[in-house]
Amino acid sequence: MTPYDYVLQLRVKRAKKLLQSSDLPICDVALECGFGNQSHLAKHFRKKLGITPMNYRKNT
Repeated sequence: MTPYDYVLQLRVKRAKKLLQSSDLPICDVALECGFGNQSHLAKHFRKKLGITPMNYRKNT
């Protein structure tokens, strides 16, 4: 795993926690976790977990 991949993993993990425990808009979750925008979060979230942040929030 590259350092960049490790950082992305940590960011996605943090996003998961925020999506479960808060009602922040997904764009704010993205910024809070260090992603440039909601699309960047969604791309990496889907790549790692196979589900979009919105669907993840609905299912938790």
